[in-house]
Amino acid sequence: DMKTVRQALIDEIHYPISEGFIENKLLSRGISPDDGLTIEVLNSNEFKGAVADCLWSLIEAPSISESDKSISLGDREIILRKVNAIYQSIGEKAASFSDRPMVTIL
Repeated sequence: DMKTVRQALIDEIHYPISEGFIENKLLSRGISPDDGLTIEVLNSNEFKGAVADCLWSLIEAPSISESDKSISLGDREIILRKVNAIYQSIGEKAASFSDRPMVTIL
């Protein structure tokens, strides 16, 4: 029984993220979540990008505390460094905390 791309991405993240979100990120990068995992997919820029997208979503989350896992500000900085290393390795723009949309109340 071959591991799916979806399961591989879940395994890469370590933190609880909804399966629907994971599927969306894979699809947005042109990867079918139900495809069998191959070395080529695992090493592809698309898969690496989906990993970074999911990790970035953890940084954006207001506060995560689920199944004894919580993400502190220090954790977020570590995750951000990892995210940016991935984005840069696949030729994409680095993300930053300032990329967060600012909400203005008029």
